[in-house]
Parts: sequence; structure tokens; C-alpha cells
Amino acid sequence: MKRLKTRRVICALTLSTVAMAAVAVGTASARSDHATVKVRVHTATVKASAGPVTRTFSFIGPSGSKTTNVVSIDGLTINARCGTGGQPVIFGFSSVAGSDILGRIFDGLGRAHIIHNTSFGPGVSVALSTSSGDFDASGSVLFETPAGKVVTVAYAFDNATTLGKQKVCTVFGSAIAS
Repeated sequence: MKRLKTRRVICALTLSTVAMAAVAVGTASARSDHATVKVRVHTATVKASAGPVTRTFSFIGPSGSKTTNVVSIDGLTINARCGTGGQPVIFGFSSVAGSDILGRIFDGLGRAHIIHNTSFGPGVSVALSTSSGDFDASGSVLFETPAGKVVTVAYAFDNATTLGKQKVCTVFGSAIAS
């Protein structure tokens, strides 16, 4: 009987892990338009959460695109746009005073970029993209409010040319909120 319970637990854990991985993986599909490229956005927005929430997001835009909200969960807001040179420009904001944001970005050359602000709140912005000139990167950011709300964001971004040689930049990932 004990062996049967152990197998059930292992099976349940395996299935839950696979299910969470499937939920966390966001796919970005794009088609090539020769004349113009429109901004496509799939946002992760949650007004209030009764429990853990997972959302994916994707921003695909041409050079010089307007700033777009891609994440808004539990006091954390992340905006993205493409600069005039096709580079992703990503910033984080908090609507909750005294929050923390910590994270790391690894660029295409393997360099680490640290994100750290333990006085994160209204009126403060934090850059979530690199300024090193290497704009194909991935990172993770952890955000916490004084009330104990936690948001974890795993994301990646790439400059033009990307997604099958389109002249767009892209920002995509998933957010998990408590």
C-alpha cells in the first residue's frame, strides 16, 4: 500500500510539473507583412488574485513603436517598445511604495546585468533591458510588496531582425503572481 501511494505522489508531481511548464511556455506566432508591421501584443494583466496566477505575454513591434503595457500584476507594471534602431526598450514600475525588485539579465555574449532596487515604488522606473548594445537576452525579475505579494517574471527579448528575418523587435515571457 505504501509503495502505491509513493507511485501516485510521484505521478502527481510529474503531471503537475508538466502542466505548469505547458502553461508557462508562451508561443509567439508572426507573419511577415512586406509593407508595414503592426504591433502585436498579448498582455499579462490581473486586477486581483485570490491565489497563484500564471500568465504569458508577447510584444512584437516595428522600430519606433509606441510604449505598450505587457504585464500588470499585483502592483508590478512592465512596459515595452522598440527603439528607433530596432532595439527592445523595457521598463518596470511599481504602484506600491517600499517594494523590492531584484533580477538578472544575461545577454547574447554571456554578460550578466543586475537589476536591484529595494526602494521601488511610485515615480520610480527600473530598466529591464540591456544598454550594452547586445539586445538578444533573457532574464528573470522578482518583485515583492511590503504586504507579501510576489511576482516572478521570466522573459526574453530580441532586436530586429528576428522571428524569421522580420524587421521587428520582440519581448516575451511569463509572469507568476502570488
